[in-house]
Amino acid sequence: MTVNTTPEAPQLTSRLLRLALLWVIVLIASVVYTLFLSRQMEITTEVTRRATDIRAELYQVGYDLTTTQVRSPTMDIQGVVWRVDQMLNLAMLGDESTYRVMAKDERIDDIMVHIDETWRQSVKPLLLRWNENHQVNEQGRREILLGLDLLNHELDEWQNLTDEEVNRNIIVLRFTQVALGGLSILSVIVVMWFLFASVLRPLNQLQLGIERLKASDWKTRVHAEGTQEFSQISAGFNELASHLDDVYSNLEKKVAEKTASLAEKNAHLTALYGLTSFLGEQHSMEEMLESFMARVLTLTGAPAAQVCFWNERRSRFESTLTKGLSETVSKECEKISPQLTEEIFASPYPLWTDSLPQEQSKGGFVQKATYHIRNKQKNIGVFVLFYREHQQGDAALDTLLENLGRHLGAAIENMRLAALDQQMAVAQERNILAQNLHDSIAQTLSFVNLQVQMLEGALKNKNQAQIDDGITQIRAGVQECYDDVRELLLNFRTRVYKEELSELIQSVLERFERQTHVKTHLSMQNDGAELTSAQKLQVIFILQEALSNVRKHARAQTVMVNVRNGKQFEMTVMDDGVGIDPLLLAERKQSHVGLSIMRERAQKVNAHIEIESEIDQGTTVRLILPREGH
Repeated sequence: MTVNTTPEAPQLTSRLLRLALLWVIVLIASVVYTLFLSRQMEITTEVTRRATDIRAELYQVGYDLTTTQVRSPTMDIQGVVWRVDQMLNLAMLGDESTYRVMAKDERIDDIMVHIDETWRQSVKPLLLRWNENHQVNEQGRREILLGLDLLNHELDEWQNLTDEEVNRNIIVLRFTQVALGGLSILSVIVVMWFLFASVLRPLNQLQLGIERLKASDWKTRVHAEGTQEFSQISAGFNELASHLDDVYSNLEKKVAEKTASLAEKNAHLTALYGLTSFLGEQHSMEEMLESFMARVLTLTGAPAAQVCFWNERRSRFESTLTKGLSETVSKECEKISPQLTEEIFASPYPLWTDSLPQEQSKGGFVQKATYHIRNKQKNIGVFVLFYREHQQGDAALDTLLENLGRHLGAAIENMRLAALDQQMAVAQERNILAQNLHDSIAQTLSFVNLQVQMLEGALKNKNQAQIDDGITQIRAGVQECYDDVRELLLNFRTRVYKEELSELIQSVLERFERQTHVKTHLSMQNDGAELTSAQKLQVIFILQEALSNVRKHARAQTVMVNVRNGKQFEMTVMDDGVGIDPLLLAERKQSHVGLSIMRERAQKVNAHIEIESEIDQGTTVRLILPREGH
């Protein structure tokens, strides 16, 4: 970027300061000179006024000398002499004669010297003698008159010269005033020119430059010369214009780069979102790995890839899926050394390898990158990308692939956990089924087996009464076993995903009435939120188990079922049967299979079971399911 540079220019403030200082000096000098002339004219006027007064008095003295017969003074001669002396002292002696110093005409100085000599040598002594003697003779009168005539003549000449001096001063004063006026006008002109040259013109150039920039003329430059301040502003403007020119020139390139970067990031986000959405769906392991591998190959452009899972039991990698690799190369996972395995798992970043084994080099591959498949801190495996050309490092792509590996690891781990949960659920259901079989069918079959043994003894003894009773007992036992099996089948066929809870409960009670001929009554208060499918399933299982206990042990005539769904869910099953001794009930709570099954099912939905019973007063089973937040 090139910026126009000019020689160091004076600062605007320095110029203004020098101009103002010059104007002040000229103004002060003009004012001082004007005051000087005014003072000179004041002194000259004062001396002239006094000289006029003295002339008048001298004329009066001369008049007295020509008209007085006795030749004696009729006026104050002493006062006249004193006043003439004062006038001459003012003109000749004061401050080295301020008047004489100020006067420019040497003739005025000469005539003043003559006036002083005439007065002090000729006129003054005669007047003082006349004043002392109070009379003067003819000779003295003529001398005094002659001296007065000479003195008056010199005073006239002095006054004429003084008038000329005053006139000259007036002319000079007027000239000075005119000069001051002209200087003021010139100063205004100079200031206006200075402001135009040093301020307005540079500002106008800068304004034009700004207008050109507004019009997208990025090549414009300004040369605001004159002062240092505007030179600096001009340099700054040119630097800004040059920067804008560079920015505009490279704008398309930068836009293209940003567009490519955004497109790349968008592709990465799309890939991440697509894989996340895919992994969130239900898929088999093979489908999940196939889709993952296809997405990675499309994203990176790699010609081949491999997924290797870590077998903790065998402490080695095992190849799971390969793409674009020969059978020989696909077995390379098993050949990874423990040292390399430790290095792979210890590295937080992907591991790039340029020196490949001979089998991989034969396939035309020159480089591979190993990425982690992790779930939190657990190492699940790696996936390896193979390249036939050396790749430039791309931190963003490596980060994306590591994130994809973590998502894959989380999906694999979730799949494993889901499988374990399913296995546990199956095991729990099998355990419940086993408990139900043990508590019902197994006990009934044991009773039937005992009756069969007794029947064999009765047949040997040919005891017809025992034979008939044994057959009756065996028939009742088989029927009970049949009822238990049918009840179990109906319980495990129950579906609660779409049905209303009231409908499900009513269906269970109707089936119970058909099987046992025991009357049932249902009361429903459903003002709360609907139960989930899992909650409804466990509620129905618990109800079925409670009714099964009534059928087997209560010998009841009526069963009451009350359901209240409000701030919490509560279901109460009450029968009017024989009841249970409270002490015996406390013992059975820990050992009875049916009660244990109900408690286990209640715990699955964070509920609990309460059982109350008295002998000959029936039994009450209460299920309480709290709501979240209560």
